[in-house]
Amino acid sequence: MTETDMTRQTIARQLFECAADAGNSEHKRARFIELPRLVLEQAAAIAEGRYQPQPFTVFAVTDPKLREIFAPDFADRLVQQWLVRHIDPWWDKRFIDNSYANRKGKGTQAAVERLQRFMRQPAQRWYLKLDIRAFFPGIDRRIALDLWRQALPKLPCPESTRRRLDQVATAILTQSPLNPPPRRSGDLALLAQIPPHKSLFHCAPGIGLPIGSLTSQFFANVYLNELDQFVKHTLKVRAYLRYVDDFVLLADDPATLLRWKLAIDDFLRTRLRLELHPDKIVLQRCNQGIDFLGSIVFPGHRLTRQRGVRALRRRIAWFNGLLASENRSPPAPPTGSWHRWLADHRAFIAPGVPSPALLQRMLATINSYYGVFGHADTWRLRKHIYQKELGPLKRFFLPDGAAYHHLRIKKGWLLMGESHIGCQPSGTA
Repeated sequence: MTETDMTRQTIARQLFECAADAGNSEHKRARFIELPRLVLEQAAAIAEGRYQPQPFTVFAVTDPKLREIFAPDFADRLVQQWLVRHIDPWWDKRFIDNSYANRKGKGTQAAVERLQRFMRQPAQRWYLKLDIRAFFPGIDRRIALDLWRQALPKLPCPESTRRRLDQVATAILTQSPLNPPPRRSGDLALLAQIPPHKSLFHCAPGIGLPIGSLTSQFFANVYLNELDQFVKHTLKVRAYLRYVDDFVLLADDPATLLRWKLAIDDFLRTRLRLELHPDKIVLQRCNQGIDFLGSIVFPGHRLTRQRGVRALRRRIAWFNGLLASENRSPPAPPTGSWHRWLADHRAFIAPGVPSPALLQRMLATINSYYGVFGHADTWRLRKHIYQKELGPLKRFFLPDGAAYHHLRIKKGWLLMGESHIGCQPSGTA
C-alpha cells in the first residue's frame, strides 16, 4: 500500500467519524445511502490536494430575524468538520476567555452569567454595548486568508498535513458563495426581502462569509480575535466580552467608554474593514439593564425580551393552524426549516391526528423557547403560556411539573402510530 493510499484511508476514517457525530440530521438521512461514496471521494480529493466545495443552497429564515442562509452540501459539511477538528484546539487556546460564541463550554448563558459578574463589581457602573454592521456580509475573505496563512506554520502537525489543511481552508475562504451558483430553496419571496447590505448577492468580490457554515463560524472567531486582542492588550479593558459581533465593555465612567469606542471604531475600519452599527450603540448605567443575547440583564437578575415571547406565540399560533388545516392547505410555515421538514415527513396519521414525529418536532420548538425563558425570572410567564395560550395544543402536551421548565408529550399520543390510526388517547399523562 502506497503512502497516498494510507493517507486516503486515514482521512476517510476521520470523515466517517465526522459523519457519525452529525447525529440523525435530515441532511445525513437524505444522503445516507451515498455516504461511503461521498466519504471516499472527499478523502481522495483532500489527500490529492484538489478539494473544491460544491454549490450552496440558499434560503431565508425569520428566527430570530430575517436572515440569508447559505447551507453547504452534506459532503462539504463533513470536510468543514474535518478541517475544524484539526485546527480548533490550537486556535481555541489563543482566543480570549471572554469570547463566547461557537466554542466548547461557552454559549449564551455562560456569556450572560459572566456579564452579570462584571456588572456586580463596584468599578463597573457603566456599560457600552456595540454591534458590528452587517458582520458576515462585511468580512473580507482576503484578510481572513491572511490571518490563516500567518497561523499555518505554527500548527502542531506534520508538514504534509499542513499542506492539506491549507488547500482545504484556502478553497473554502476563496470560494465565492455565488460561484458555482447556489440553489435557491424555501420561500423565494422571503429571500427577496433580504436587505442588500445583508445579502451576499450584493457583496463586492472577495467580501462576505456565508451564514450557515461551520467554517464561517470558526473563521469569524479568528477574524474578531484581532479585535479581542486589541481591546484586551492595547486598550487594556478589564471587563469585556463578545458573542459573535455583539460585545460589551464596562467601566466606572462614560468618558472612558467613549474613548474606547473611538479607538475600536478606528481599529475595525483600518484593520478589519468593518464598521460599528451606528444605531446599535448603547451607553448607560448597569443598573438600567443590558439588552443582551435575548435577555434584559441586571446585576442580580434577568428578564426575557418580548421579541422572544412574541416569536413563541407566533409558532404556537402556526402549530394550531397546522393542526386545524387537516386536508386543507396548511398555513405558510414560519421558517424554511419547517417548509423542508413538512416536505420530507408525514405530518398526520389520520384526520386531526398528528404523527408522533410532528409532535416531537413541535415539542422541540416550544421547549427551545422554554429553555431560554428558564434562565430568567419567568415562572409566571411559562405557566401563563401553557395554561392560557397553548390552546388546542394542550391536548397533546403537559408541563413537566409545577416549575413549568419544559413540556412533554402525553403518553397516549406517543404510543399512537400507524397501527393506532383512529384510536383516541386518553387525556391522562
